[in-house]
Amino acid sequence: MKYIDDKYFIAIADYIKLVIEEKDIDIADLAAAANVDRKQVYRLINKENIPKLSTLIRISLAAGIEPQILFALKFDFAIYMKENNILKAEPKKKKKS
Repeated sequence: MKYIDDKYFIAIADYIKLVIEEKDIDIADLAAAANVDRKQVYRLINKENIPKLSTLIRISLAAGIEPQILFALKFDFAIYMKENNILKAEPKKKKKS
């Protein structure tokens, strides 16, 4: 089975898994509360695929994680950008009149 290698996604998935374990939430109950298929939750916590943003938010909210907390994980984005060859887009230069 192919696993996701995106470090930021792995950090998010690990955090959600940790919360699920700490709160002793049953995966089937979490999936039902989030109104998603149980397999989607398993694929997320096992890092088998990256769900749509809306699915990720549903799962995190059902686990009691506010999205702003989920996306504010301590993570070195400078290294992430360098490793993934991501540059910052520059604003368009205004033409002189």
